[in-house]
Amino acid sequence: MVSISRNYFYYKWFWVFISIVLLAAAIAGISYYSSAAGESAPRAVQGVMDLEGYGLESHGTVRLDGEWDMHWMRLLTPEELASPKHNAGERATPIALPEVWNRVLVDGVQPGGSGHATFHLKVKLDAPASDLGLKLPYIRTAYKAWVNGEPIASSGTVGEDILTSKPQYTPNLIRLRHPGGPLDIVIQVSNYHHRLGGIWKPVELGSWSALDSKLRRELAIETLVVGSLLSMGLYHIGLIALRRKEKGSLYFGLFCLLIGIRAFFAGEGVMYYFVPEVHWLTELRIEYVCFYMGVPVMIMFMHSLYPQEVRSGIVRLILALGVAFSAAAFLIPPPWVTYTTPVFQLITLLTSGYLLFSLGRAMLRKRDGALFAAIGAGAYVATVMLDIMYYNQWIKLGEVSSYGLLVCVFMTSFILSAKSAKAYVEVETLSRQMREMNTGLEHKIRERTAELERINRSLERMNDDLARMETSRRHLLSNISHDLGTPMTLIQGYVEALIDGVVSQPDQQQKYLKLIHNRITGLNRLIADLFQLSKLEARQMDFDIQPVSTDDFIRYFDERYELELAGAGLKFETVAYSLRPEAHRQAIVKIDVDRIDQVLTNVIYNAVKHTPRGGLIQLHFIVDEHSLVVQVQDNGSGIDPEDLPYIFDRFYKKDKSRNTAGGGSGLGLAIAKEIIDYHGGRIWAQSRVGQGACIAFMLPLVKGGE
Repeated sequence: MVSISRNYFYYKWFWVFISIVLLAAAIAGISYYSSAAGESAPRAVQGVMDLEGYGLESHGTVRLDGEWDMHWMRLLTPEELASPKHNAGERATPIALPEVWNRVLVDGVQPGGSGHATFHLKVKLDAPASDLGLKLPYIRTAYKAWVNGEPIASSGTVGEDILTSKPQYTPNLIRLRHPGGPLDIVIQVSNYHHRLGGIWKPVELGSWSALDSKLRRELAIETLVVGSLLSMGLYHIGLIALRRKEKGSLYFGLFCLLIGIRAFFAGEGVMYYFVPEVHWLTELRIEYVCFYMGVPVMIMFMHSLYPQEVRSGIVRLILALGVAFSAAAFLIPPPWVTYTTPVFQLITLLTSGYLLFSLGRAMLRKRDGALFAAIGAGAYVATVMLDIMYYNQWIKLGEVSSYGLLVCVFMTSFILSAKSAKAYVEVETLSRQMREMNTGLEHKIRERTAELERINRSLERMNDDLARMETSRRHLLSNISHDLGTPMTLIQGYVEALIDGVVSQPDQQQKYLKLIHNRITGLNRLIADLFQLSKLEARQMDFDIQPVSTDDFIRYFDERYELELAGAGLKFETVAYSLRPEAHRQAIVKIDVDRIDQVLTNVIYNAVKHTPRGGLIQLHFIVDEHSLVVQVQDNGSGIDPEDLPYIFDRFYKKDKSRNTAGGGSGLGLAIAKEIIDYHGGRIWAQSRVGQGACIAFMLPLVKGGE
């Protein structure tokens, strides 16, 4: 029994406590986000947001959500929007931001992702503000913004087609001068490089200091998450240098690195603030490849933990899909490359479902760490589903998978750490066992000496068997020379008598020819039996093994020999017994029917030769839990006890005269033994002199599932 130190339990429950705290913090953060989103906040109506009396200074910031005016397929400047000609002739389309314009109806039709538009909103404020700021998120995929007619920010190049537009993700925090009156916000947006277009993240207004503080806090949290993931990934990859067989650490480290790099582009977009000059398409491809390869690396890690629950075929399939989609991310140009993500999101959901199912099976089988793996994977899968719905603009809460992954990372780190701790405990146990082994070495030596003596006795028995086989071989040569020599001498004498004319009468010649024919037939039978036995012993004989029910077996052999034995003046009976329960009466044996028929024929006709006319031969079939036993019982002369061990040897016959014309070749029972051995059974004989003999063989039943 392996004993585990108390330090192991302290270590285990410390990480359980940390994981519970992280999970509670994540739930509290989501609850806070939901409660804050649920508070009553002003919304824009028909392109106007009224913040008079709202108390912007006390609230700090406000999201400019609600109905903005959208001028589809028009890039209008603030001057053009303010012109009387425009106000009289063009009607704007309302759009509830944040929202992609793919879902907005323009003249009763959804416009799709590619296009350009101008967004317009008027914000009514109480009084002049000296410390006013506007936060613009990254917008798909280029924009230019004005406030009260003055240009304040831009990202990429706004254009009217894919050739004149240039995509770029650049979030901006702008300090505004507000002498008083309403704010007139105009944003031109173009998108010809992504499947979803428009202002899909909230635009925020408030005091510049509050916006800056909030932005720094969010960037700090996301940087902490990214740093934690990258550090954890590098740590576990570094473990491979110490233990190369621990593939789980490698897969987990790669997963943390991939998701950590992708987290640079999620949320507030840490990468867009720190490295704004990176090309947009390069950033997009890095983000997609990290997503496409993160899923297969994750399931490879789970396969390394629970190989019996997570099938290797599924792992290879998902890995192939991840590599294919990653290659597509580099080869397919925008915007078509962005249409690959919904397909892989579906693959991710199916993979997540399979992963949770596999972890559930691991929990039922009580695998080590399965509960913690299920909790971590469940938290990550839930947040990934939220992100997928958020990126497809089905819900407003999103970009939380990094926090779910953080919970998953700590849970999984505990599993890997627990494995290391358990390995340490096993090393301690092995060390103790080695000490015990050294102290008990004399006892072990005595045990080994006794075992060697048993092996020596076994070798002696094998030597005796080899000696007996050598004796049998010498007898075989003698028997072959005798059994071939005697008939050949007789045949030679018969032929010489015919040639010399000693036998001249036709009836006598016919008699001599029949004698020659009988001798030749006996020789052919002897040679055929020898050839068949040699092939059986060398396992060169072809067998047609088929499953046969015991009922069909008994029916097949029940009346097969009755007529022939009746013609020989013998009585024949068959009896069948079943020792199996009623619910398992059906039993199967795998046999070559023709070879088993040959065995029974040899055994039965061996009994016929030693049973006087009027005697009885019985064929018994016994089916038990594990085997089918067939017994051939006669009431003839029986077999002497000293002959019983040798009746299955080659050329062994009770009649030492070896006259092939008067009996068999002496190979029938030897052939029967080889056939039964091939079927995985055994054959034996029982007899009392004067009371008959019983030769029986056993065939194993097919076990369930074979």
